[in-house]
Amino acid sequence: MNKILLTAILTLISLNFYSQSNKEELLKQDIAGIVEELKFMYHYDQATREYLYYQTFDKNITDSIENLSKEIRDNRMNYTPVKSDSLKDKIWNSYINPMDKLHTERMIAITKKYGFPSAQRLKKFSKDSVDFNPVILLIHSPSEFSKELIEIVEYEKDKGRIEKCDFGYLLWHLNGRSDFQPMLENGYEIVKKEDGTIHLKAVDCN
Repeated sequence: MNKILLTAILTLISLNFYSQSNKEELLKQDIAGIVEELKFMYHYDQATREYLYYQTFDKNITDSIENLSKEIRDNRMNYTPVKSDSLKDKIWNSYINPMDKLHTERMIAITKKYGFPSAQRLKKFSKDSVDFNPVILLIHSPSEFSKELIEIVEYEKDKGRIEKCDFGYLLWHLNGRSDFQPMLENGYEIVKKEDGTIHLKAVDCN
């Protein structure tokens, strides 16, 4: 009986190792297409949201505005956001929310096949630049996916495929953004600015 149990345990360990190794090989094999697809989803996600504030898809313009001081940026934004409530609703209901759902479903499928496609893992295999973080796609996931995603990201964190800070940031979102504790327990600390305001800063992501 003990021999059978030992054999079963060794088999499970072997299968688990093969599974992890297989996900790495699959990602390496399909990396070009995965990066290209994730990059498209990321830029769609960002561009549609930025349009609400800047009324342009020109990245040069949006980046130049975001590089301004907060005071100048806030003053400028008073005149540039989409003012029409009906257009705002149309953008959210027709372009942002439906694609957030599709992006979430696709991220779940990719994660189940390749393991979580963190920026670190993508950079490990990609010959092309990876200048985006796929975590953002799940930060914008609809609440209906929260329970499933919590189970997925906890599993992926245990397997070492999600950076600690990204994990904390994701848990904060998936738990309703009402409590910063998941972030404080995963690499963030509260920092006080010179103007007296506070913000969370990633200090230990390894």
